[in-house]
Amino acid sequence: ELGSRLVPLLLSHTNILALASSQQVLCSMAKFPIAFLLLCFSGCAAGAAASDGASALERDDECAAGSGEECTLSALQLRAHAGEGECDNTTKLCPASSKCVSKLDDTWSQCVPTKHSEFRSACVKYPSDFRLQAIKAVNLNCEDSRCEGPEWCVRGYRCAQQADGGWAQCISCNKKTFAANCYSWKDSFKVAAQSVCPKNPKCGQSTWGVQ
Repeated sequence: ELGSRLVPLLLSHTNILALASSQQVLCSMAKFPIAFLLLCFSGCAAGAAASDGASALERDDECAAGSGEECTLSALQLRAHAGEGECDNTTKLCPASSKCVSKLDDTWSQCVPTKHSEFRSACVKYPSDFRLQAIKAVNLNCEDSRCEGPEWCVRGYRCAQQADGGWAQCISCNKKTFAANCYSWKDSFKVAAQSVCPKNPKCGQSTWGVQ
């Protein structure tokens, strides 16, 4: 009797409906209704998870803006849409070598390393809106990521932005640091770097100052 009552419910699932044309499957459903019910629920749950992921992707600012760079939801971003976090400075504390940082809208918080070498490798993986808050919180530059303005740079670093919008990053105008880094920059970025650090010597390019 239990099996006969579960059959209509199970048939509502598209995967089971496709299989129901087989007489052997219908007999199995009558014998093992619980197993088929679990199969149905697992399929529904998987569909719901996929739907949530797609919905989160639509709400992602970077993807909505039509930018291909970073238009992929990381595990951090997916959980952020649910308003979760791994720290809160009260019950979920961070290790001594890190600091709890939250997005402006408090949809996500996580421990951010305060050691420069660790922060430099970790910050490039953060979504841009969280990266800015992390930079401000630990007072460290994310030197290998894009800066969007002067507020993205700390400790005297300046945001050098190419005129064509191709690249921008925080750089130091300290002569030794500038000289050590500039050889790895493209000519178009060297021009941008010169514009924010005009007192620094040229960096070995024949077309310096011409973009």
